[in-house]
Amino acid sequence: MLNLGSATLKAAWYAGFDPQPDRRPVPVRHIDVGLAAGDDADARLASAIDALAFPGRPAWVGHRFVHGGDAVQARALDAAELARLQRLALLAPLHQPPALALVRAVSQRWPHTRQYAAYDTAWHRGLPENARRLPVPQEWHAWGVRRYGFHGLAFASAVRELSRADSEIGDDRIVLAHLGGGASLCAVRAGNSLDTTMAVTPLDGVPMTTRSGSLDPGALLYLLRHGMTVDSLQEGLYRRSGLRGISGETGDVRRLLASAAPSAALALDVFALRIAQAVAAMATRLGGIEHLVFSGGIGARSAPVRSAIVAYLAWLGIGLDEAANSRGSLRIEASASRARVWRVDVDEAAEIARECRQAHSAAG
Repeated sequence: MLNLGSATLKAAWYAGFDPQPDRRPVPVRHIDVGLAAGDDADARLASAIDALAFPGRPAWVGHRFVHGGDAVQARALDAAELARLQRLALLAPLHQPPALALVRAVSQRWPHTRQYAAYDTAWHRGLPENARRLPVPQEWHAWGVRRYGFHGLAFASAVRELSRADSEIGDDRIVLAHLGGGASLCAVRAGNSLDTTMAVTPLDGVPMTTRSGSLDPGALLYLLRHGMTVDSLQEGLYRRSGLRGISGETGDVRRLLASAAPSAALALDVFALRIAQAVAAMATRLGGIEHLVFSGGIGARSAPVRSAIVAYLAWLGIGLDEAANSRGSLRIEASASRARVWRVDVDEAAEIARECRQAHSAAG
């Protein structure tokens, strides 16, 4: 399974993948390859194969694609599907083009191996119309300007982890906060996505490490009318905004926590506040909250960030057991907290494998 991010390529090799939903499949080997600037797809694939020590040709390869448009399940990557994904590339410029290049690299190395894509957007296929529809002209909506939502594979894994830990969750109201280089939140009930913070692109929603999150669209018009090019605007919004933009130095939370600069503290405070506000927005969709779930490189690994976010939620009666939070326990809420608070490690590779295996079985 290949999961290409903006800074890493995660790969996992499974033998005899077990699709049972209540079992966590164990890969033969999994790796996380850091990507250097200028790495091409062939180099990325070669690094992953070398690290996996994979023997021979795989039966099939599954990929994570960030933007699947209106696809509701994993699909075979035939010529028509690749052309469709290419048309979506402008909506996910950090992820879609390199993921397509990786598919081509696999085809060159293993020309007879079938390839499949699991889509982050598919998790949100059942969004209610009042969440899906954006306040834009009807013709824009017809062109695809609507809420798709992202991080679906991570959200699916987080819900699966909760179900393994507590089989009684059932119809409980869950707010998922997946916080990493990209960050978004999702309102879930009975295993269904009812709302989420990202809309048309993975640039939307809460501030991220280098991405802006939601902005006043008038500010973007202002910048364009004052001579900024579309390309420079895209570069600034995706790579120089968010925590990096506020701090003026970095989007790396670990470095910001270690910094004495007031701008670093401000960046972390803005991040915590906007996440907490998004939690409240998702709870509004659900009519309450029984579970708050942190995942992702920041959400699952940074106790100070979790603590700062939950401090803003005290008015909702949510609180942390700071000792459990510092230990990185699975359950980290205080005894008097009105909602359970979880810290989970998601397994996107298993979700990719599970969904792509179904597509492979259907293909015969």
